[in-house]
Parts: sequence; structure tokens; C-alpha cells
Amino acid sequence: MSVLVKNLMEDMVERKFRQIVPQLNCCTCDICKTDIMCYALNRLKPKYVATSQGELLSRIDSLSSTFEIAIMTELTAGAEIVRKNPRHNTSTE
Repeated sequence: MSVLVKNLMEDMVERKFRQIVPQLNCCTCDICKTDIMCYALNRLKPKYVATSQGELLSRIDSLSSTFEIAIMTELTAGAEIVRKNPRHNTSTE
């Protein structure tokens, strides 16, 4: 039997990125979006689950305002770094 392991933090970071992207004042091309989310994910504690019950409990736990602030803080820092050092071709913008 194969058990799937999922890092819920990926979904939470992507959801929060979509919510706050207008305030980030950054490029939203796929390269920049991925770089910003990777920056945040590398600095946030992962939330791995292997069952639907574990996923539900982890999602409930992740609703704290402190947790939301941590995600927004890392996304904001990532957006600033990526804005200053984009990996996409800036000559075509």
C-alpha cells in the first residue's frame, strides 16, 4: 500500500500569495511567482500530512493569526528580493 505524503504549507503559501499579490508590487510571471513562493517555503516550517484526518487537523491548526503573519512576512521578504534580482529576462518587460 502506498501512502501519499503532502506538505500542506505549499497550498497555504500559494493561497496566501494569491490573496496578497496586489500589495506585493512584484512581477507575477511564473518564474518570479515560483521564486517568491520557494523563498517563503524554505523559511517556513513544513506541515506534512499522510491522512485526510491529519490534513484536516493540520489545516485547523494553521488558521492561527501568528501562522498567517509568518506566511505573509516570508512572502513579502521573498517578493522584495525577487523584485531586486529577477531571474526572468528583464529586457523584454
